[in-house]
Amino acid sequence: MSDSRVIIDAVDTHKRTPQELFNQPQHCVIPLFQRAYVWRQDEQWEPLWKDVRRVAELRLSEPDRQVKHFLGAVVLQSGSAQSNSLPVWNVIDGQQRITTLQLLMDATSALIVGAGAARFGLQLEMLTHNQEMYVSERESRLKLRHMNNDRAAFDEVMDADAPVDHAALENADSQLVRAHEYFTSVVGEWLGDADAEGFVERAEALSTVLQSDLQLVTIELTASEDPQEIFETLNARGTPLTAADLVRNFVFQRISAEGGDAEKVYRDDWPFETKFWSAEVSVGRYL
Repeated sequence: MSDSRVIIDAVDTHKRTPQELFNQPQHCVIPLFQRAYVWRQDEQWEPLWKDVRRVAELRLSEPDRQVKHFLGAVVLQSGSAQSNSLPVWNVIDGQQRITTLQLLMDATSALIVGAGAARFGLQLEMLTHNQEMYVSERESRLKLRHMNNDRAAFDEVMDADAPVDHAALENADSQLVRAHEYFTSVVGEWLGDADAEGFVERAEALSTVLQSDLQLVTIELTASEDPQEIFETLNARGTPLTAADLVRNFVFQRISAEGGDAEKVYRDDWPFETKFWSAEVSVGRYL
């Protein structure tokens, strides 16, 4: 058994949808020591949106088909909360994907509510904002709290009145605001005009996907456990996946998801499981 398996078996792991992860009144806190938000359009936002859109379109075209999309893993540690305050979870790993997911849900919620389909938009808002009855006047309603230099930008764009004028925000040059603006643009284009045929159906499908059809593996630590040990195990130990590994995984997952015979394709048509394809070849100073 690998070191990572030993450690992970010692803590609570769960597969959760965003609805299961964010439904309860709580604060998920990005600690001060975490790096700033760095995800970008080409590498992360656009692929995420394409995956979400694909699942939403399948939900519309094949409503009886159960399609899920896996977002990755996050590590949460139970934090200390003051009396009469909301439960606190410190985000030890996975803050980039959690932050991006919150921005996508908030942008989508604002668009749907603004177009008159309040029911589906407010369902998403319950995953990004705590209800007022659960927070004191001194607390933010946001379920995700950044404690580093990203705090002002994240709070501003998440609490901005819809429709959000991103260029007018004080933190308009922040990568967080740009992400929110990107999702507002692509989601709005996909939803179309509020009075267009099928708008309500698209709004419902997208809201449902963001609540129930995305999955995260959460590793939950108690306050007494060592978060750095878990972080290093997940990120530094073991052999990283190669580009070829990722391509193979993607191809065969898609074949299975679309009803194909993955084992037959692997046996008869996949030519890359040979020493020739696994040998390292130098190109200049790179392998």
